[in-house]
Amino acid sequence: MIRLFLPDEIRENQELALSEDQIHYLLHVMRQREGDCVSIFNGKDGEWQATIQELNKKKGIIRAIRQIREQVSEKQIILCPALIKKENMDLVFQKATELGVTEIYPLITARAVVPKLNMERIRNLLIEAAEQCERLSVPILHEPQKLNDFLKNSAPKLKPICLAERGETHLVKSDQIKAFCVGPEGGWTDEEISLFERYQADFLHFGQTILRAETASIVAMAYTLWGS
Repeated sequence: MIRLFLPDEIRENQELALSEDQIHYLLHVMRQREGDCVSIFNGKDGEWQATIQELNKKKGIIRAIRQIREQVSEKQIILCPALIKKENMDLVFQKATELGVTEIYPLITARAVVPKLNMERIRNLLIEAAEQCERLSVPILHEPQKLNDFLKNSAPKLKPICLAERGETHLVKSDQIKAFCVGPEGGWTDEEISLFERYQADFLHFGQTILRAETASIVAMAYTLWGS
């Protein structure tokens, strides 16, 4: 069944308006018509079966019929990837959504390839990934920030874990929320490693080979889900 993310509250028999992009998707891509069924979710009220009440080039209305999945609590997984090339960055965002990451903090680092992100495009990418993988929520995307600012503002509440290309693992297991920080192409600079040490970050090292930045992000998320 077609899945759509809608930010509005969902209740039985409630009518909800579709965005222009959703209208185009249903009408011209999926060839849907009035009376067809879709499923909808908003990250808070579970997943609902809905029917298309009105669908034309100018307007789209759906009605929530019944809840088909209850909202479930999610393990808090925080990913902090350094900005890399657009195609690889998109892959990180997509896989983060599929693997259940709840928050994403893009980091501007000394060796960052792309200094800026189109936030609206990335949020749409996250929504599309959530729709496709049958997830009930969409990761929270924060504005990009410099590594020093992130550590200064977030280290007290989020236990940062630096994924290091080389070295020993120094990881303290606890119930404290952890934020996995993944470096850019070319890795962290010595100054950035010193920053992590200053803010008492843990260090995590995977294997004997040097992983690509996007691969390291995927491995870190898998580790969080199944290895920690």
